[in-house]
Amino acid sequence: MVVKSGGVGAAEEGAAGAAVRRWVEAGGGRLVLDGGLATELEAHGADLNDPLWSAKCILSSPHLIRKVHLDYIEAGANIIITASYQATIQGFEAKGFSKEQSENLLTKSVEIAHEAREMFLKQHSDQSTPMHRPILVAASIGSYGAYLADGSEYSGDYGEAGTLEFLKDFHRRRLQVLAEARPDLIAFETIPNKLEAQAYVELLEECNISIPSWFSFNSKDGVHVVSGDSLIECAKVANSCAKVGAVGINCTPPRFIHSLILTIRKVTDKPILIYPNSGERYDAEKKEWVESTGVSDGDFVSYVSEWCKDGAALIGGCCRTTPNTIRAITRTLNQFCPAP
Repeated sequence: MVVKSGGVGAAEEGAAGAAVRRWVEAGGGRLVLDGGLATELEAHGADLNDPLWSAKCILSSPHLIRKVHLDYIEAGANIIITASYQATIQGFEAKGFSKEQSENLLTKSVEIAHEAREMFLKQHSDQSTPMHRPILVAASIGSYGAYLADGSEYSGDYGEAGTLEFLKDFHRRRLQVLAEARPDLIAFETIPNKLEAQAYVELLEECNISIPSWFSFNSKDGVHVVSGDSLIECAKVANSCAKVGAVGINCTPPRFIHSLILTIRKVTDKPILIYPNSGERYDAEKKEWVESTGVSDGDFVSYVSEWCKDGAALIGGCCRTTPNTIRAITRTLNQFCPAP
């Protein structure tokens, strides 16, 4: 039997965290997240030179997104993250789509991931041994900076747009549409500042979202989030919300993860997730990753057992990681923390 979603009551205190813990237990004490989406889409021939970035493929080549999702499940991922990170109603409308069409494209991002999961299950349905493995779909919500496509998700500097009400208005309908598409989780990713985390918390409550979510921040110094806000203060915001089931770090160099996990553990008992990038540096002006600034798959995976010992329960990769990275993480986790 493959575990999909679990019923989570919105009003139950800590229900989201309990749901994530149940999935972690079903995964044998840890869950594997997928890796970089855009890297793989480009490897399959997609042209992502567009403000929509990987979300462009929801329009132009959904079959490629489906294939990448499937590749990650085959590599051992328990959680696949939708192509909606840079997909926003405002971004689609700027391309000439109506509000209804834009909302349908958001929904489609979740449907594509569901289809990949069903394809995998169908392909493996004739196995003599039932599969006791969670395979979950997380709907990605990128920051306002990701929509701007100017690299500000790596600085958290939104200028005059940096107000609580503006950010809530920007994200509200997008959150509702993605939740209505019934993913297993909602992934608030690459959160660059405390203000946007607070906006998400208030929206989860105001919109009465019952699907468990995770909050994932990014850091460039191992102490603060990229805006300079204290990671401890940001993690406290996430911990304050019963609808947040896990807290962690993504799109951050692997060398910083150890200290960041220990920092988060000081303020929350929620499951901790980490999915670093390859360690390469992103050039926001050129809109490209700087080659030869990262680590190899072998070096990346050498950190995994340490992250487990530090307390991470969900581990994967972000930008510039591949199915090979996830396959190596799965292999290491099976050795370090074998499933029962």
